[in-house]
Amino acid sequence: MGEKVRGIPEGASLGSRGIGQYLAGQRRLRGISLDELAALTRIPVRSLERLEAGAFDLSPDGFARGFVRAVAAALGLDPDEAVMRLMPEPRDEAIPAAPDVFDRKALLARMAVGVGAGLIGLFLWMSISVLFGSGPESKAPEVILRRDPVQALAGEVGESPP
Repeated sequence: MGEKVRGIPEGASLGSRGIGQYLAGQRRLRGISLDELAALTRIPVRSLERLEAGAFDLSPDGFARGFVRAVAAALGLDPDEAVMRLMPEPRDEAIPAAPDVFDRKALLARMAVGVGAGLIGLFLWMSISVLFGSGPESKAPEVILRRDPVQALAGEVGESPP
């Protein structure tokens, strides 16, 4: 037990309706024999028998998908839908839930930490600049007086401005 029997996995078609059983049922409904289907698809009769027996139900590799696509097209079915029936269903447990990015409490906490860190940095900068004389209160601004060129020209000519 537990071995493949004539290339068909043990229990492959038991209990669940696989893609092989589905395609076999569709073939029978349309009145097409295996020999006619083999001629339409150019797939050997033995491979079609294995497909309908469920040999490919448990291993949906590239060859199995190609066989299913070709047989579905020959039977007048949608090939993409038939391949989707072959593929296993994804489990809900495998998809992790997305974290709540817009948690208001966490956002407010991050903003408070950022503002607090900014205020502490500003306070330290102001303290250090005052202590070492490079801040705004360390020295008075230097006043530069420049003569007005118009007044200087008027003084040279001897006229006083009005």
